[in-house]
Amino acid sequence: MKLTDCINICGGRLVKDGEFEVLEYCTAEVDKKFLSFIEREKFISKISQNVSCVLCTEELVACLPDFIEGICVVEEPKKMFVTLHNELAKSEAYAGPRKPTRIGENCDISDLACIAKENVTIGNNVTIEPFVVINSNVEIGDNCIIRSGTTIGGKGFNFVKTADGEMLGMRDLGRVVLGSNVEICSNCHVANGPLPTDVTRLDDHVKMDVFAQIGHGSRVGRRTLIASGAQISGNVVIGEDCWIGVNATISNRINIGDNARVNLGSVVTKNVEAGTAVSGNFAIDHGRFLSHIKELSKKEV
Repeated sequence: MKLTDCINICGGRLVKDGEFEVLEYCTAEVDKKFLSFIEREKFISKISQNVSCVLCTEELVACLPDFIEGICVVEEPKKMFVTLHNELAKSEAYAGPRKPTRIGENCDISDLACIAKENVTIGNNVTIEPFVVINSNVEIGDNCIIRSGTTIGGKGFNFVKTADGEMLGMRDLGRVVLGSNVEICSNCHVANGPLPTDVTRLDDHVKMDVFAQIGHGSRVGRRTLIASGAQISGNVVIGEDCWIGVNATISNRINIGDNARVNLGSVVTKNVEAGTAVSGNFAIDHGRFLSHIKELSKKEV
């Protein structure tokens, strides 16, 4: 696609033309030429080398790196980015082809489950209980179990507030991929992402307890256990063999290493190193947390 082709959709002033394959956020690690937006100067130093075209404000044009091929000046870059995405989503060239849903052998799928008729792939020996919703762009591996009331590929929480107070949502074009032997208990939600490059992934043998949420674009490593009520925000990366405790909350774009423990009720706002445990709100090293509690207990006495 060329930036000139987008002017009729997003408007603005074309500074120079360029080509792109997909839309992405400016710091994304995507091995494709992509169009992004810039609204603040602080993000310019973080722009990916694969950004080929940019929507930006007039004052930021002179600050952009030389490798950017195409520049279009608009008043609200993020709004125009979302508008362009939603318009391109109507085209299979951008959104991807539509294919009939495929279901493997020896599956036990309730008649009361709702499975999209297109772009769903279900492996062999899969159990799907009543009132499960499987939306488009979902892949489910062999031997998975999805319990009642769970939604896979639900709407991601992506909204943009414009200068005039309008709230724009983004159409979800990403994918949700469940590995083999994944079990998701009742009333959970695994969100899809807005961009075609977004993948929400639960690797082999991941287990989720009831009322847990996985945000769009997050990845959960093999054999990780996610307890009841855990809230995992978007674009989180959780390693293998981790424990995410009851009612734990993990903020956006956090990395959690292999064999780490996020204990019950923790609110995680910083990366967690492999093999460590964190507790508290905001979460800190579990040993430090216990020492702090002991000190507080002594003062109260």
